[in-house]
Amino acid sequence: MDERSTDLNGPKLEAFFSALAEASEKSSVSESFADKLTQFFDELPSLASDHEERERSSPKHSELLRFFSLVQLPLEAVIDGGGLLNLWEIAGLRYHEVRTACALAGLWRSDFGGKVSRGFLVSYLELVAKDVNWPEELCDGYSVYTEVNPLGDQTDRVDLVIDTPRYLIGIEIKIRAGLGKEQLERYEKTLKARAEHTQKIPILILLAPFSAPKHVAISSSWADVRNAAINASKVDREQRTLAHNLIAQFGNYVARH
Repeated sequence: MDERSTDLNGPKLEAFFSALAEASEKSSVSESFADKLTQFFDELPSLASDHEERERSSPKHSELLRFFSLVQLPLEAVIDGGGLLNLWEIAGLRYHEVRTACALAGLWRSDFGGKVSRGFLVSYLELVAKDVNWPEELCDGYSVYTEVNPLGDQTDRVDLVIDTPRYLIGIEIKIRAGLGKEQLERYEKTLKARAEHTQKIPILILLAPFSAPKHVAISSSWADVRNAAINASKVDREQRTLAHNLIAQFGNYVARH
């Protein structure tokens, strides 16, 4: 059994988490957290086979309550700094195009992250369709839909449709699958018909690891999404919100596509 002290007391915990809180203010927060957490658990009493020893070395109920109270804020600081697991890894998006499209649509919707989500979409559109004042266009309101047919039937469903005051934008998403025969040509036709009906300008974008056929759609890569996510989440730490973190993590996650 480990010969080190098995005392797990309040002062020891307070000293540990006081140092941890100070470390969370520095840029190396995740590294400091890992080192200190490893040290802390190294100092915990080893599991003994003797019943009396287990009872003697177990912390009191009040000390456990204090432990979880003290650990909450430092852990939140590390999570806010992106120091733990990427949420999108846990969500299991992998290379599933429909799930990825739904996640992207959710992050772009203003009712999710307000100005942060709008900034993410603005950054993406500015990289892809550069001849429009997107901050001004989206400031007047927009909607994001998934799996939509612009003409209302069940055929030729575009993965994402963004409806703005003057534009109707269709985004077809590909990760590992290829395009069907004349798939983009059909989408272009239905998108154009819907745009004419609503007196809007159609824009068709292919978001994929390969280029679209010329004069059919605008080509966009997952690097554009990653770069837009970086731009949208580039704020001081004090201003970072959950939306900033989720967008940044999503950009890192899809960068491999």
